[in-house]
Amino acid sequence: MMVASDADERFWIPDNPDGSGWADVDWVSASRGSRYHYRHVGSAAEEGVCLPPFYRVVTRLETEALHAHENSYYVARERLADFLAEVSLAASAEVIWHVEPCLRPPRESRLGTQQTE
Repeated sequence: MMVASDADERFWIPDNPDGSGWADVDWVSASRGSRYHYRHVGSAAEEGVCLPPFYRVVTRLETEALHAHENSYYVARERLADFLAEVSLAASAEVIWHVEPCLRPPRESRLGTQQTE
């Protein structure tokens, strides 16, 4: 686990001895006024092995020109952050509806059977 320097501690004064606590959300207008929970963790490589191997990302598309529907994308753990950023920035009327863990994507998704770049 990475040890925080003295400079880092100016910004993170935890509520609890284990390094966790609650802080006000002040940077996202959609959740401003609420609080988020934080905790000290290990490196992404250490923590990543505890996550599910895949995720199902469900989006919703609803416009006056199209009948409302949901799309389900199956995404490998290693690509989830990039996929969510891409959908958030480039999907236009398609919005992220919810994200859930997925141990084994359906065969029809072709995820894991071929590598595409």
